[in-house]
Amino acid sequence: MPYKAKSELTKAAIKKSFLKLLNEKPISQISVRDIAEGCGFNRNTIYYHYDDIPCLVEDIVIETADRIISEYTDFSSLDACLEAAVKFALEHKRGVLNIYNSSNRSVYELYLMKVCGTVVEKYIETVFGDVKTDPESREILVRFYKCECFGQVIDWLNCAMNYNICEQFSKLCKLREGFAEILVERCRVE
Repeated sequence: MPYKAKSELTKAAIKKSFLKLLNEKPISQISVRDIAEGCGFNRNTIYYHYDDIPCLVEDIVIETADRIISEYTDFSSLDACLEAAVKFALEHKRGVLNIYNSSNRSVYELYLMKVCGTVVEKYIETVFGDVKTDPESREILVRFYKCECFGQVIDWLNCAMNYNICEQFSKLCKLREGFAEILVERCRVE
């Protein structure tokens, strides 16, 4: 087996061990020794791939954000865009809350903003279609919707994910139905 493939398998095993532990306890209670024991490697193997636990967290967050961006294809509605941003969090609730409530929060927030920005950019492309628009106005709209999605997710995380964010955001989108189309029309350039 080529070295790169073996290295990726090792990193995958380390991440899996860490995520399992993260679903059981906060980051502050997880040691490199715990991760090593969980995946059957020695501590040196963990340190060979990651300088420390925050580097491991960052790698997981980046990988997850990139996967969400590459896999998500339904950009026809804002509520579908938000679902893309929260899907992983819903599947790994306790682990995500443990990352969010740790010193690694800024890494999570940075990549959450990246995911929100990408899905909103693609949503705006879908809504605008071939409409020729003022680039500055379009940029403002993307930033507005990106921050709206990001803010919705952050509020939900601050409430420990104790409400159905997708349901509430869907209701909000129904209340604002037609608003995006009005904004697109106002951005139109003849």
